Amino acid sequence: SNTTNNVNDNVFVQRAHGEDEKSGSEGSEDDDYVPYVPVKIRKQQMLQKMLRIRGKAVDEEQKDIGEDQRDEDEGLGPRSNISLLDQHQHLKEKAEARKESAKEKQLKEEEKILESVAEGRALMSVKEMAKGIIYDDPIKTSWKAPRYIVNMPDTRHERVRKKFHILVDGDGIPPPIKSFREMKFPPAILKGLKKKGIVHPTPIQIQGIPTVLSGRDMIGIAFTGSGKTLVFTLPIIMFALEQEKRLPFFKREGPYGLIICPSRELARQTHGIIEYYCKLLEEEGAPQLRSALCIGGMSVKEQMEVVKHGVHMMVATPGRLMDLLQKKMVSLDICRYLALDEADRMIDMGFEEDIRTIFSYFKGQRQTLLFSATMPKKIQNFAKSALVKPITINVGRAGAARSGIRQRGGQDGVPPRVSPENTSTSADILPPA
Repeated sequence: SNTTNNVNDNVFVQRAHGEDEKSGSEGSEDDDYVPYVPVKIRKQQMLQKMLRIRGKAVDEEQKDIGEDQRDEDEGLGPRSNISLLDQHQHLKEKAEARKESAKEKQLKEEEKILESVAEGRALMSVKEMAKGIIYDDPIKTSWKAPRYIVNMPDTRHERVRKKFHILVDGDGIPPPIKSFREMKFPPAILKGLKKKGIVHPTPIQIQGIPTVLSGRDMIGIAFTGSGKTLVFTLPIIMFALEQEKRLPFFKREGPYGLIICPSRELARQTHGIIEYYCKLLEEEGAPQLRSALCIGGMSVKEQMEVVKHGVHMMVATPGRLMDLLQKKMVSLDICRYLALDEADRMIDMGFEEDIRTIFSYFKGQRQTLLFSATMPKKIQNFAKSALVKPITINVGRAGAARSGIRQRGGQDGVPPRVSPENTSTSADILPPA
């Protein structure tokens, strides 16, 4: 019996402890307890909250409308100190101003739409767009770099680029070549360069000329005076000479190469350089190469005289070229080489739409070269839609200073020392007046 009593006491004690623990845990749960709200009621509460917020907004809007209406009513009401005729004129002016602002807003929206459409439109000819033609491979040319330079390791090419501060980007980049002779220019061209004191190529020429002669599309980022003019003028002369030797140009044929410049002065300067080297080639027994200068402020009849006999190269400003194309006085049917000089300036001057229109006149694939001092977004869009696997060559001012851009040889053919004043402009390679 004693044993039984002890067991009962233990059970009672355990139960009491359990109840205490249970009541303790329930107490703590009571402290943290959050009453459950059914989903339906929560939705109703949320809806009421939203309606209250919206009601406030509506009240404020109505208040603003009321104030505007009061202002209008005050304006519409009779005013003893102003005649009815003056009041009528004032109200008429207000209505016209409101109408004008709405019209301006619509015009701005239309301009934005047109700009977005223009930016999205590819720089392609009408035929290419109509047939959905997309070029995947660059144009092939007959020019090849010297075998010993091609066989040199890539580390050598990288070392040359690093030395002259040349930054390149793209696939299958041609090797840099450090002399005009190794670029395979004929003796007449080398002689002409030497006459101008141009002994060594500048950084943009070291990488740019082999790239252009290879037939690759190119984006050249270089400032004015970096020697970039020779990068697109010397190859165009070589390509035109090759075409003339294969099959002479007949009347009204051409141009084979087209250079577009933003200003008349730059176009005249570029044309002068082409004329100088073409004349030297002719003196050495090469066929005559004709180049036309098509710019505003000159007689169209005078410009068309060259085109009538067949023109190999043309240097033009966008406005005059557009005019000649629209009047069918010039054709780009056989044009396979296009250079845009100072493209960023052309965009800034508002020639973007003209350039797009000019592109629509081409009939086949062309090699496109784009030179710019900067690379704004619009130039990038141009490059994306117009160029085929382009090679980007960027030459900073550090590279220019490193090589001495002026390109004038010193005494006895010794290259000149680089000095702050020893910098060139394009005028340094112009033919004498």
